[in-house]
Amino acid sequence: MEWPLETPRNGRYPTFWVDKFCIDQRELADGLRVLPVNVMSCRSVLCLCGKTFPTRLWCAWELCVLLSFSSIEQALQQLVVVTLSKQALSELANFDLSKSGCFDPNEEFRLRRVIDAIGGQRFDAWEHDANAWARAAKR
Repeated sequence: MEWPLETPRNGRYPTFWVDKFCIDQRELADGLRVLPVNVMSCRSVLCLCGKTFPTRLWCAWELCVLLSFSSIEQALQQLVVVTLSKQALSELANFDLSKSGCFDPNEEFRLRRVIDAIGGQRFDAWEHDANAWARAAKR
């Protein structure tokens, strides 16, 4: 049996960039610096949304990057939300950046500073838009 991902498309095999595996977890500061380049070079951003997603600041950072460097319409075209629980979409609609965090307080401080600098207010407005999350989840 041939797996669909083993079939070349457009003359090449599909590629994936998965943050957890592609960012050196021992050197997160380096990953923070290059994350915008990686996110913005993606044709699609897959958001696997489970119950802890709205509490993880790294997840918010990735979405903030997408929303800060593109229009909301363009971001919604790129964003594919897959909810992993029945309440995940409603939790996303009630997402509050101020309630998300990191295990390492130094890392959290750096992330919050960067999010505020590149568009934290715009992200806050979008994250509370239940319709935007619903549109992204329907794709």
